[in-house]
Amino acid sequence: MTTPSSALAERVRKESGENAYKCYQCKKCTSGCPVAGYADLHPAQIMRLTQLGDLDTVLESNFIWLCTGCETSTSRCPQSIDIATIMD
Repeated sequence: MTTPSSALAERVRKESGENAYKCYQCKKCTSGCPVAGYADLHPAQIMRLTQLGDLDTVLESNFIWLCTGCETSTSRCPQSIDIATIMD
């Protein structure tokens, strides 16, 4: 079990300028993602794991390696989170 930590979200904010805590799990990013069906996790799950600070699960997931950076997730986000940048 992972103890929630803000360290990963803070690192993401520092390196990308994006606030992962703005994500409220609407899953619009996932519903438009062309590779979500081929991965073990999807963009909304990666965002939640980032919020919880679960770096190990994020890095073990094949989604971040399959993400094409097409920015569909970013364009669909009602919170204007640049999800593609977070995946990078």
